[in-house]
Amino acid sequence: MTSSIPVVLERDNVNDESVTLVRWYARHGDPIEANSLLAEVETSKANLEVYAPATGFLLWVFPEGADVKVTTPIGYIVAQAPAETPEFEMTPATASNVGTSEKPASPGAKPAETPIQGNVQTTLNPEFTAVTEFRQRFSPVAAKLMEEHGLAATDFADKSAVRKQDILDLLHRTPALPDAPISSNAGITKRRIPLTQITQPYQEVKLSKMKRREGCALAAGDRNAVSSAVSVTCFTRGLRRVVESRMAGGNASAVIVYEVSRLLRRYPALNATYSNGAMLCYDQVNLGYAIDDGRGLKVVTFQNCDTLSLQQVTAQLRDLTVAYLDNKLTPALIANATFTISDLSGMGVSNFLPLISENQGGILGVGGEQFPPKSTYGFYTLTLTFDHQLSDGRYATLFLNDLKDRLLSYECTIQETQQEITCSQCGRTAAELKALDYHLLKSACPDGYLCTYCLAGY
Repeated sequence: MTSSIPVVLERDNVNDESVTLVRWYARHGDPIEANSLLAEVETSKANLEVYAPATGFLLWVFPEGADVKVTTPIGYIVAQAPAETPEFEMTPATASNVGTSEKPASPGAKPAETPIQGNVQTTLNPEFTAVTEFRQRFSPVAAKLMEEHGLAATDFADKSAVRKQDILDLLHRTPALPDAPISSNAGITKRRIPLTQITQPYQEVKLSKMKRREGCALAAGDRNAVSSAVSVTCFTRGLRRVVESRMAGGNASAVIVYEVSRLLRRYPALNATYSNGAMLCYDQVNLGYAIDDGRGLKVVTFQNCDTLSLQQVTAQLRDLTVAYLDNKLTPALIANATFTISDLSGMGVSNFLPLISENQGGILGVGGEQFPPKSTYGFYTLTLTFDHQLSDGRYATLFLNDLKDRLLSYECTIQETQQEITCSQCGRTAAELKALDYHLLKSACPDGYLCTYCLAGY
């Protein structure tokens, strides 16, 4: 084995310039087997696991909680156990999950500079210490710039590793005036509103990279769109029929995803985004579906959703939900959505106003079932937030009413007397389907009627 092999982060998410080192699964100096789990990092979209590229001993470069530039090694696999231990340690929660092979640090010992393969040299001993809960590290270029411009380590108290770009960002940062205009592709000028000075005591809690990315995506969507919204009320009889029958495995959410993806072909302005006075209509219908059980919001994506059968949508929704719960969603599974559905029906929310995300022209909010007094039939609310630069209230209302009719039609069957009506896919008549315990439903795409046998993808 060569003297040192870098443990490098691959650029899984091209939108991220850096990632957060969440935890180490092995201590500095531990013997490591190739392909063993070393660490976990957080990107703006998902948590990723980092594995050992070779067999040897682990050499830490960054502590837990550090922001690490993508493609920068977080550590190295070396041929011999490091003689020194770094000044930064594991967090108690992480240390409890690791074996008891930790090497005690020598009293007063400081990590030495460790030569790395090639012309790069990594310094483990920090040159400055800020008033933080971790030891800070500064690159030689960053340290020189700090001395030239009279900067102190406390100017970077929120960073564990400071580089040249961090210094330049601070030097070139100019505070925005309260009335400074912000350019908008929509042709509308928006102004920053200054925060009122906070006078009461408070504690600052740093948001996760994932939450910051979520905020940036929603803010970008708001800057690029002129948001408006319309709502319709739907009876739940159709979706209740889905749950009670064998269609979609009793998963009403899969039916909503399926029907929305078909209707987006009929209403292309909702499957688009605005850019410099033009509407960019997406060739694919990549439907995003928001999931959040308290572990953080993720929007999983059904690629080419309008080409999937109801059975395939049901299976994918189940698999994506399991991947979310197991924290195994990859960036590919949560990227490139062209339209989003946010379903809060399971939370008891009657209705809400969903926010358009980045590079999209619409989002559908699904509310929970409500019951009028003395009524046996419930209802729920569908709310569509849309970009008024691409469509208008009438267009959005037509979409919602079409969707409403499609979902309600799941409670209805075509009567046996209508023998002339056949399935547009398999050609079976209503009578033939009834004998097989299947039914005809009005179809949005293709136009006409589709039987529940073909709808399930058989």
